[in-house]
Amino acid sequence: MSSPLRLLYAWDRYLPTTATDAEQATSTIAALSRRGVRVTLMLPRALGKPGITADELRTHYKVHGDFEVAHVATPLVSQLLLRKAWFTSYVAFGGAFPAHDVVYTRNSATFLALITRGEKVVYDTHRAWPDHVPLLKPVFKLAMTRNNFVGAVFHSDYARLAYERLGIEPARLATMRNGFDPARFTSAVTTHAARVELGLPLDRKLVVYTGHISAMKGLGTVLTLAERCPDALFVLVGSEGDGSVERAARKHTNVRVLPWQAYDVAAKYMVSADVLLLPPSSVGLKVAGHTVLPMKLYGYLAAGRAVLAPSTPDIAELLVDGQNAVLVPPSDLTAAGDALAALLADDARRERLAQAAHETGKELTWDTRAEKLERFILSSLARPMAP
Repeated sequence: MSSPLRLLYAWDRYLPTTATDAEQATSTIAALSRRGVRVTLMLPRALGKPGITADELRTHYKVHGDFEVAHVATPLVSQLLLRKAWFTSYVAFGGAFPAHDVVYTRNSATFLALITRGEKVVYDTHRAWPDHVPLLKPVFKLAMTRNNFVGAVFHSDYARLAYERLGIEPARLATMRNGFDPARFTSAVTTHAARVELGLPLDRKLVVYTGHISAMKGLGTVLTLAERCPDALFVLVGSEGDGSVERAARKHTNVRVLPWQAYDVAAKYMVSADVLLLPPSSVGLKVAGHTVLPMKLYGYLAAGRAVLAPSTPDIAELLVDGQNAVLVPPSDLTAAGDALAALLADDARRERLAQAAHETGKELTWDTRAEKLERFILSSLARPMAP
């Protein structure tokens, strides 16, 4: 398969990292390259060092696809703000770029710098910046009405509508949900086999959360649910330190906190569960502003397990209470505890919800997203900008 598109993915991340955006970006890049799009990922690298290679990225993130990597030599590359400032300045003030037809980025500062530079740009974001930071409304409106703005892709309708309300041409804005890698969820990986391999109990109900463990992800609510469901074992996978959640979890005999796991191993923890949990909180969406349709949800659906989640506007785009999940009011921990206890006690209901969840997630793969993304970019490049 070949494509006429040459895409430069400009990103100020210093890789590798366990951050979710790195999994999202590398999965998108790999899937586009499998379609024949000629993708070059442009990253910062430390001065005097060669920088990470494409093969190293493929190995670390367990993706496959024939993409290339270019680097921007960056001083103090491990310092977040300095790295972002250097990369943005490089982009804005004429740093050398590999050959391309369009530049793709998920950094807002890089996006604005590219627009100013005059490059044809596609912006990928999960954040509803105009709603979360109203002062940015005129900035994004000006950028997205420039002739070199190709389009923007959003991980949810919730985010897309924030930009559409600015008066941006709707044809330039597209919702493209994230996805999962089917290879991590083979039919051979059963609940029993996963539990045996992972050393998890076979005779106890398991409630599993995978992802970064932080109070800003609403994990405090999960510990409260553990108090309300003492017979279940709560397995939280994704710790990278000893923060407030980890310290509080040690007080609960039915909570097990595990370190960050490789992506294929994390998938086995999902398969091992009776219930997969999104913390019943709105803190990530309403306060932090960055947890919008969390990527773990796609893995949850692929795993084919019952899901309990908060009824926030973004989650409601994929999950329907009583049909493919149990949704509870955010931060109503009494309702959430009652709902989880009832779900754990009803095997037939969990199985019905699990099958429906799996059906919902069937087409939400990275390859499906890449196909839509390529089609959107090519059609947007061919469409003249509306006056």
